[in-house]
Amino acid sequence: MEQHYDIIIIGGGLLGCATAYQLAKRNAGQILLVDGNEIASQASARAACLLTRARTKPALMELVQETYDCIGEIEQLLDESLELQQCGSITIASSEASLKEIEALEEAANRFGIPNERITRERTKELLPWIETDPIDVALYMPTDAFIDSALLCSGYAKAAKKLGVTLRPNSKVQTINVEGNRTTGITLINGETITAPIVVNAAGSWANLLMRPLQIGLPFTPVRSHFWISAIDSERFPANHPFTVIPDARAFTRSDVGALIIGLRESQCQPFDPATLTDKLEDFDFNEAAKWTVLDECAPLLKRFLKDIDELPIAHYMAGPSCYVPDAKFIIGPIAQYTGLYTITGCCGGGVAAGGGMGRLVAELIMKETPFVDPAYFAPERFGKVDPFSAEFQKRCADARSNKKGG
Repeated sequence: MEQHYDIIIIGGGLLGCATAYQLAKRNAGQILLVDGNEIASQASARAACLLTRARTKPALMELVQETYDCIGEIEQLLDESLELQQCGSITIASSEASLKEIEALEEAANRFGIPNERITRERTKELLPWIETDPIDVALYMPTDAFIDSALLCSGYAKAAKKLGVTLRPNSKVQTINVEGNRTTGITLINGETITAPIVVNAAGSWANLLMRPLQIGLPFTPVRSHFWISAIDSERFPANHPFTVIPDARAFTRSDVGALIIGLRESQCQPFDPATLTDKLEDFDFNEAAKWTVLDECAPLLKRFLKDIDELPIAHYMAGPSCYVPDAKFIIGPIAQYTGLYTITGCCGGGVAAGGGMGRLVAELIMKETPFVDPAYFAPERFGKVDPFSAEFQKRCADARSNKKGG
């Protein structure tokens, strides 16, 4: 195993693998991607995987479009399918506030050339056999939206990166990011092995701040619980690949899952986690899953208008994971000012699967000194000034960003 590279990427999740792929495409040199677990085995395996194209925040549509472009490129490069499911999406308004959100989405979609149309209650019922249509004021259908298995997409980025020359090193936990003066020099693994590189990209997800703490850097995010429930199979009621929904008035999204229905619900006070308490493997971490029925009881009444039997609906599975939220609900991408050669890509805010290809492209362009395809100022790591991500007060600010999120 070589001990010197041009670039080291810490993190074998979706953002790290997307970055590796984007750098390899640009012939960035000898690249090492290292992770303490198997590639695509942690948060990237616990996502809802909605690739919603229309966004109202600046630059997000460009980032998402890059992900769609990457999927096509990778399938061609590897000569295999990543199983993108183009099912379409339906965003539902049943209040004045959510109607304004739909109008903003329509405007954004039209500006970007994304197909969209308002559909009748009758058409909505045809596409979503399970839904109660009486509460629906407006249903906005976007037929080209899709979902994808996030672990499969992550593995696709990794395999494509490897084919382009990136060295993948799973099950190799990083102990420290090394610096001399104000320059990054590489990493040391938990086994004491040192690997040098003038550029290090911290894409360690929920663990990213643990690596930054010895450097007295606080990245402005904290892990916040995201979760969803999966119904028992009822293929007639929940047909495969029916459109996913975003229902802001119910703080919910839904998605098909092989004859079942995935239901994502957002409680009024989302739960943050102190990064210092994280285990090495998420399967060993307590996401307070004992509270899943309490949360369901809190959120179900809002969804009941649209899914009338949610109180009796058989639930087969529950999935919880960390989503890295930022107070302004925007990503963290770019160089760390204090250390030359140190970059980060994190703070997915629930959108890492959809925007990951674009996020990886942006950090690759910044590293390669290319003209960025979107304005990096939106995502600058230092935009909040000095923060302490280990403080309960800051963690609550991040959780509130999820609690107050518009949409599903």
